Amino acid sequence: MITAAGIKRILYAETSVIAADLTGTALKAIIDAAATAKHEISNVHGDTWSLEESEPSTTRYKNALTGQNYRQDIEMGDIQASFTIGQYDYQTKADLMGGDVIKNGDKVVGWKRASGIVETYKCLIFQTKDNQWCVFPKGAVTTREANTDKAIGLALSGVALEPGIDGVRSEYWFDDSEVVTKG
Repeated sequence: MITAAGIKRILYAETSVIAADLTGTALKAIIDAAATAKHEISNVHGDTWSLEESEPSTTRYKNALTGQNYRQDIEMGDIQASFTIGQYDYQTKADLMGGDVIKNGDKVVGWKRASGIVETYKCLIFQTKDNQWCVFPKGAVTTREANTDKAIGLALSGVALEPGIDGVRSEYWFDDSEVVTKG
């Protein structure tokens, strides 16, 4: 039994890290690489974290002779994770919002916005406080600047998409016992 309560960790990676059906062992390697690459969110502002699936849209068709429904069309709802990053560095801002970091030599000293429309896709990885792992192998990431209690946070929305890889699904859940992240 799980409750998937709260949020403990959030990481991201390039979508190319998943090329086959995801396993706990593969997820461990992805988590370790993301953490090493500093692709871990270290601050989620207040109670902004949520993961929700919207209601499906259903259209039912009635039989004119009987007045009863005889078929239906269903369009599934989006699966979306949302949170605001309260504290971040310029590289994280560029990774998740687009644009480019500004460097002075090797030192990152700023960020500049991309021109035009930015489409960002990342593998999104979430660990709940009760040690459940949720993964979107291909998340459509939309990030914007947002005022959060007198500071500018990065409000992020990630929607699970079909990855376009045979055998890979849009959303995975694993118990931590399948994803041993220590040692």
